[in-house]
Amino acid sequence: MNKTILQLVKIKISGGISSMITFMRGRAAKDKSFNLGTAFIFAIIIIAFLFMMVFSFGMAMVLGFQMYSKGCMWLFFPLAFIATTVFSLVGTVFAAQSYLFDSKDNDLLLSMPIKPSYVLVSRMMALYVLNFLYVNMIYLPVGLAYAFFFKFNAVTFLYYFISVFLIPLLATSLSCVFGYMTGKISQKIPNKNMLSVIFGFAVIGLLTLIIINFGDMLSVLMTDIDFLALEVRKYCAVFYWYGLATCGKMTWGYFPMTLFTVSFTYLVYIFLSGKFMEIITRKVSQKKKVYVEKPMKKQNLQWALIKKEVGYFFSIPAYVMNAGMSTIMSIMLGVGILLRGNQAVEMLPQLFPDASSNLIALVIGSSLALCCTINDVTAPSISLEAKTMWLLKSTPVKPMNIFFAKALLAPIVSLPGVIFTAAASAVMLDLTAADITFIVVIPVLACLFSGFLGICVNLKIPRFDWSTEITVIKQSMSVVFSLFLSMFFTAIPFVLAIVPAAYLEDYSSLWSYGLCIIYFVWLVALEVFFLATDGKKIWNSFS
Repeated sequence: MNKTILQLVKIKISGGISSMITFMRGRAAKDKSFNLGTAFIFAIIIIAFLFMMVFSFGMAMVLGFQMYSKGCMWLFFPLAFIATTVFSLVGTVFAAQSYLFDSKDNDLLLSMPIKPSYVLVSRMMALYVLNFLYVNMIYLPVGLAYAFFFKFNAVTFLYYFISVFLIPLLATSLSCVFGYMTGKISQKIPNKNMLSVIFGFAVIGLLTLIIINFGDMLSVLMTDIDFLALEVRKYCAVFYWYGLATCGKMTWGYFPMTLFTVSFTYLVYIFLSGKFMEIITRKVSQKKKVYVEKPMKKQNLQWALIKKEVGYFFSIPAYVMNAGMSTIMSIMLGVGILLRGNQAVEMLPQLFPDASSNLIALVIGSSLALCCTINDVTAPSISLEAKTMWLLKSTPVKPMNIFFAKALLAPIVSLPGVIFTAAASAVMLDLTAADITFIVVIPVLACLFSGFLGICVNLKIPRFDWSTEITVIKQSMSVVFSLFLSMFFTAIPFVLAIVPAAYLEDYSSLWSYGLCIIYFVWLVALEVFFLATDGKKIWNSFS
């Protein structure tokens, strides 16, 4: 292979690794120290990899046993082929567009005596490496599981070994196709940030739906595995031959799948090579904004600050995706109530025979409040002002006005999910007006508590040395501390309120409602007092 291509691949991969380490370290690239935060994030990544591999091994053992008992063991590797390809595609489809066409060094490379085809091949190879990692998180444990049922002979092991490199090739080709399609669609969308947010939440919702129904899907797959084998054999001959080859029953059966993958990859390369220069050198035309003179209106200062916070929040897709999950979780809770709310009501008396009649309202309200604590929109908000703090300080705006505007962003973001779930509870469940009021008021108070807590923590642990917003949004210590503290303090009153309601039939839930309301009001009052005293001093000390 051409040395130029290998060198480009090496630069792309090493640059990605260096950026990831620098991103996790959260310091300048020249600082090579391995701090506790970096070690913690590396540990999380390793645990995630190990969990995925253990999960894949367990699934392969369960399905493999069913296939072995029903005489369709040839389906083992074709099913793994499909699952790993889909998993890898989901993991890399977001990166394909940036890898291929939106790299920041495209202009630099094109100015050098390097063929554009070499640049494209190097980009595809770098994407292949990423797919290779995703694929083998599943395919390596699958091979280990297969060894429990059959011993690999020379031929089957050779086919398995080739598949380790063949599956990422197909996943890479599909990622390139989807990356190209994403780029074409994004050209016609005026608000690309909102498109990214909607698409990201759609993927998260789809994955969550799959996780929720995973047990039912697995049960159907296990009971109908023989029917699935017949359908694959009837309509997907290539996978059938591939399965027989990996089991050592049809030596030539591996070649159709190999030929298809290699041919498809070559066709994708030929197509992209014809479009590559056009895409990376394109200039997207935008309509010029025409200034229309309008009368200037005086606006309330506090309302203007709130609008600023809301606009900034929705202008950064990563901010919305990381800090807006509470809304999605709350809406999913409401959907669950609409679909299976009656079942939950019928189940509670069986689990807690002496429970209060209003226990279900306590459970829903506490669940919503805990969902809202995941909303950490204010935890990085002070740090995000690093480049614009001088502007705020040059205006006659009191620090408390700024703090309140930032804190109110938390309930604003979470309120749609809370209202939806409260409405679903009112329609599907037999709740009183006090119950519905509790389900709405308590999550809002929890949001206020979480919002003010994020500001307090961020004032004590600010970070102004960031180069991109995502560093503060995802990696700052204030986000970690705020998240865990808000979840911990939110759980306390609900444990004290739900336990007596679950075991005392004559217990009045109004006591629990009052306890939770007083608790959160007291916490919010303490936070406001801190901001009005020490918080203002800390804010004024920032330069």
